[in-house]
Amino acid sequence: MTFLRYPSPRYFSQCSRRFSTPIKVAIVGTGPGGFYTAHHLLNKSSADKVIHIDFFEKLPTPFGLSRYGVAPDHPEVKNCEEFLTNLMKHFKLSSSSASASALKQEQRHKVRFLGNVEVGKDLKLANLEKYYNSIVLAYGSTSSDNKLSIPGSNLPGVIPARQFVNWYNGHPDCYKKGEEYIPPALEKIEDVTIIGNGNVAIDVARILLADPKRHWAQTDIAVDAEKLLEQSKVKNVRIVARRGILESAFSNKELRELLELKDAKFLPLSQPELLQVLATKKLDRVAKRRLSLLEKYNNTLETTSNKDKRTWSLEYLQSPVEFLAADNGKLEATKFVKNKAIDDPLLPGQIAPTDEHVVVKNELVILSIGYQGTPIGGFEELGIWFDKNKLHNKGGRVLLKKSAGENDANLTYKKGWYTSGWIKNGPKGAIATTMMDSFDTAENILKDLTNGNYIQVDDGQDILESDELPKEKEIVYWSNWEKLNEYELEKGKELGKQRYKVCNKQDMLNVCKA
Repeated sequence: MTFLRYPSPRYFSQCSRRFSTPIKVAIVGTGPGGFYTAHHLLNKSSADKVIHIDFFEKLPTPFGLSRYGVAPDHPEVKNCEEFLTNLMKHFKLSSSSASASALKQEQRHKVRFLGNVEVGKDLKLANLEKYYNSIVLAYGSTSSDNKLSIPGSNLPGVIPARQFVNWYNGHPDCYKKGEEYIPPALEKIEDVTIIGNGNVAIDVARILLADPKRHWAQTDIAVDAEKLLEQSKVKNVRIVARRGILESAFSNKELRELLELKDAKFLPLSQPELLQVLATKKLDRVAKRRLSLLEKYNNTLETTSNKDKRTWSLEYLQSPVEFLAADNGKLEATKFVKNKAIDDPLLPGQIAPTDEHVVVKNELVILSIGYQGTPIGGFEELGIWFDKNKLHNKGGRVLLKKSAGENDANLTYKKGWYTSGWIKNGPKGAIATTMMDSFDTAENILKDLTNGNYIQVDDGQDILESDELPKEKEIVYWSNWEKLNEYELEKGKELGKQRYKVCNKQDMLNVCKA
């Protein structure tokens, strides 16, 4: 006979406490990585779990990359913001119920937004462990840029795409009073080279090529950017990549959008043989579509109606080796080395430089060669493994830094710590990719909560009732953001725009507390 071994009364006591007391989760960052993780946690948790989430955002505004990275003429992509808005609508903890005692009274999911709070500066990272059972780092990977270490890279006409995107999207970093970002003098520039050919490069090209009044005036583009674009003298934009057509990092949707732009003319490829070679290869559906798009527009005849249009081109198998200055010290041209593709099925996409060079006239170069993640102050203290611009993790579970000689088989998770979004896997992939990846992180959090693998905290403590945050800190709650949101939408309506973005941080705070 088999006897069943029943759990002890102590076990039931522990389980009861575990699931009757709310699980408290801190999410650092309110971009797609953060709010998709929260959505999955709240909607997929079992009925015996109550989850309270605090979002920490260093800006007064939510939505991260969606608000400040998506092109102004792609409002449909920003529809993802409804995920966070709906969470706040259904689970928001009202300001009148912000105390720890109120949190315990009503046993259901709750969400708070704590904007204008920079974790690592305003709030010590390690101190989150006093108040939260689980901590999710979802603060993105767009605060720094990849660099080109070639002669002339410090010339004033060579700028990172990140700064340019932040400027036209109204990011507060570009609109600090007294130290505003100085955009390129587009009213004096005719030739622009964009190095890199991902979706950001295509967005930047569209910003420079499209008619400001017809294309941009109705969007939420920053008003300062719109005004400068109206004065722009840009005539030609070149998008240059070091590898071939199949290795293009942009999506077919972005390519088609630029090809169909009425305000600019696509110039035929300077290397038409690249298309001929691809026509003989076996391609997947995505590659076939890209090839057909390029073939269609590569054969477009010059007409009287498009002779005065701005022009743009795609250049392949070229790598920059030097930025050249004129006698006045300003950028004048860029020198490229021509590459050749290595025809080896075991090394797809590999290239090698040739002895041939080409010099291209340009007064502005925009580097669209990727972003870098940066650590939050306090990683070293906590032993969190961050190096080579990467927050090391496995399935979203943050890993502890390896000791000397330790191999990958002995990696250790940092209990209760997770990561989501671009800081998890690097700045790549569309928002839809981020969503699925964030769901994976959330699923692992839920598994760990079920197994009791989380940080033990004092149930009665609430971070807003502590001395962790500076007393003078102006915290932006969701109700404050709603004031700013309403103001931007109303002013945008007056101007015939989707939204008028308030760009200066202090101006945002003034509207929030009005």
